[in-house]
Amino acid sequence: MSLHLKPTTKRHMTSGQRTSNHPFGAGAMMSLGAFFLVANDALIKLYASGLPTSQIIGFRALATVLFCLALMAKTGWALPSLLDRDLLIRTGFTIANVFAFVAAVIALPFSLAVFVDMTNILFIALLAPFVLSERLTALKICAILVGLLGACLLLSVQCLGVGWLIVLPVLSALAGAGRELWTRKLGPEYSAVSLTLYAALGMIIVALAFGVSGWIFDQPSAILAALAAGCLQGIAMILMTNALQTGEVSFVAPFRLTALVWAAGIAWILFGEKFTTMDLIGASCIAIALLMLGLGAHSTPKQPDHA
Repeated sequence: MSLHLKPTTKRHMTSGQRTSNHPFGAGAMMSLGAFFLVANDALIKLYASGLPTSQIIGFRALATVLFCLALMAKTGWALPSLLDRDLLIRTGFTIANVFAFVAAVIALPFSLAVFVDMTNILFIALLAPFVLSERLTALKICAILVGLLGACLLLSVQCLGVGWLIVLPVLSALAGAGRELWTRKLGPEYSAVSLTLYAALGMIIVALAFGVSGWIFDQPSAILAALAAGCLQGIAMILMTNALQTGEVSFVAPFRLTALVWAAGIAWILFGEKFTTMDLIGASCIAIALLMLGLGAHSTPKQPDHA
């Protein structure tokens, strides 16, 4: 296993560097990652929802760690230094996102948890100009407003029966936006695998900190489901992190909205959830917002980078 520590070096690249010449390739990676992420969530809700939240996250993170280490043993990728403020911020956002979302998936209808979590794309598009100095064009502003309208329509029907629990996916969306913005902010020094590994290790530490006294070990199928979900999550996070590192974040991040399609299909097929006309209109608004953001980023000429 050819792992070695690489000292932290000062990053001179701006958020526009390392951007792919084929932006839709990064979008395809994000879409595929979104599928694996939704599949992981469905596996948890189907087979592991009887376990404590901290145990689900701990076992799933353990599988993700093993998956990442296996990849790194094969490729020989280096582990950069842990002593980086932006890395710690990203890891904190990731842990908050995962804990809030797993709790939401268990407590809420599957489609509602995923749909609300997807509003993180709108937070990303809104905050990217301030965090990453990306341009906030009139088209992006319109797209954000259309997307927010779609999210409000989706929530107007479904959130009435869940009360304060709707806060869980909203917190997940906010933390997820922070994670994806800081993924881009970190730059190319950190590989997608190392970022996924560090986040998973952080989740294990936090899960253990909650205590293991209430963990359940007499449900092997649930534990195996959590471990399998961890592998799917590892694949998803590596694909999505690579996409964020190789494409403009306000263009690539909206492709995660394809999770709405995957979630709707899984919710209908596996969980028997029904969708109202308002749900379909709301989802259509979000899809239109996605197209607007994508077309806006693809048609805007890139600004020269400055050190």
